[in-house]
Amino acid sequence: MRTRLHQAVVVTAVLTAGATASIPASSADLYASPPPYEVTPVPPQDVFEGWWLGGTIGGASVSYDFTPASGSISTDGIVGGVVGGYSWQHGPFVLGVEGDFLASDVSGSRRFNAGLNEASPSIDTMADIRLRAGYTITPRVLLFGTFGGAWADADLPISGPGGGIRETTFFGWSAGAGAEVALSPNWGARFDYQFTDFDSETVTYPGGKTTYDPDANTFRGSLTYRF
Repeated sequence: MRTRLHQAVVVTAVLTAGATASIPASSADLYASPPPYEVTPVPPQDVFEGWWLGGTIGGASVSYDFTPASGSISTDGIVGGVVGGYSWQHGPFVLGVEGDFLASDVSGSRRFNAGLNEASPSIDTMADIRLRAGYTITPRVLLFGTFGGAWADADLPISGPGGGIRETTFFGWSAGAGAEVALSPNWGARFDYQFTDFDSETVTYPGGKTTYDPDANTFRGSLTYRF
């Protein structure tokens, strides 16, 4: 009888010790911190929407069909100024309006009339206002096209017999394309190309009338700030 009682006491003690040992583990599991998790970055939204303004610089070439001389006059030089506008963004699609005003030094010359005369057209300022439509290939990279109107102020001197100094303003249309990168929520960089077809202008000199019909190709880089 005492042997059985002794065995029962031993079994009870072992079970009690096992149960007691398991209590801290259960409590630790109950109050343990949840495992850490990684936060997935949310891509920027509508980074191209809003008012923006920037500085721009580049190069331009202007070719004039020139009458009465046969052939053309090729000119080239640098342009620089300000560019700005407003854009609306809906998902990857961007629409906007933009314009620029550029100081320029785009000049060249050509002799005609058996070398007796020389025409030296130059463009001092260029400006345009355009519509822009684009698509973001990544949240921060925009490809776009533009179309609108343009004008340029030009000096049109002709030296030699019957020549003189004249000025005029050319008007026309402009189309182009480019890319813009959002460097931060406010700052951006862009590169664009524009082709401008100006209307012809006829200028009267002492020796007669001369017609100029220019086309322009412009490449520019810009640094912009979005408000």
